[in-house]
Amino acid sequence: MKQYAMLWGCTVQTRLPSIEAATRRMLNVLDFSMRDLEGASCCPEPYTSALIGRELWYALAARNISLAEARKLELMTICNGCYDTLFEANETLKQDDTLRKRINSTLEKIDKEFKGSSEIRHIVEVLDEDIGLDRIAASVRRPLSNLRVALHPGCHLYRSKTVEDYDRKPKIFESLVRLTGVQLVKYGLEKMCCGYPQRQADEEMSLKTTLATKLQRIQESQADCLAVVCPGCCVQFEYGQIELRQRYNLDFGIPVLHLAELMAVALGISAADIGLETHRSPVSKITAKLEGG
Repeated sequence: MKQYAMLWGCTVQTRLPSIEAATRRMLNVLDFSMRDLEGASCCPEPYTSALIGRELWYALAARNISLAEARKLELMTICNGCYDTLFEANETLKQDDTLRKRINSTLEKIDKEFKGSSEIRHIVEVLDEDIGLDRIAASVRRPLSNLRVALHPGCHLYRSKTVEDYDRKPKIFESLVRLTGVQLVKYGLEKMCCGYPQRQADEEMSLKTTLATKLQRIQESQADCLAVVCPGCCVQFEYGQIELRQRYNLDFGIPVLHLAELMAVALGISAADIGLETHRSPVSKITAKLEGG
């Protein structure tokens, strides 16, 4: 089995500790080992930093990739934004000899080198291809059959090498959620952006137009909660609901869970053990359904 280093990204370890706890516990139950990417920095994030300095953005991403390469490890991330950045940097630097030489000239000053020997993998790919859906299904101890769940894959999960491959990872995400035994609920706007990137330019549009539109449709679908696979999207849905209530008197009250949290509970790990109470959305509304199976 391939050996992986995990780049957690900034958001998980600073704002969403339950996602990290759930991921570690989930992988442990599935007997899958990974190593933290020691010395990693911000990916860097795929929005404003690339506009401020494109080559600096490449250099920071290449440095992170080089840390995995030096350890002869594949690089895995649980964050869609990190995946987008690292995927683009990795593929571009492999193909652009001139840019790669310039970036390596910068990295040389800190004794690092981008070689292009590692692949960038989102955790949904690792769960599907390295662990396997059959193995995961056999490990489920607490099917969540009484939970109605809406899905939000997030824009960056569609990043791919070919047009034909664009929806492969979102489909894996859906398959993984199905393994937990939940009832999937369609609401028609699954592919619509959550509005998180728009915050950089127009916060009101991000919240009142984009986010509220999605939340309204999810609420109308009578889903018990929303499942995401991106920490940035999780922040937008959780903190965005607080802001919508405080600023615009729009109260949706939709619990938000990450894929790893749903899977951890389905694998028999208690909500308390992964700290679901740390969420800013009303996860307590569905705790009984999570624990009751």
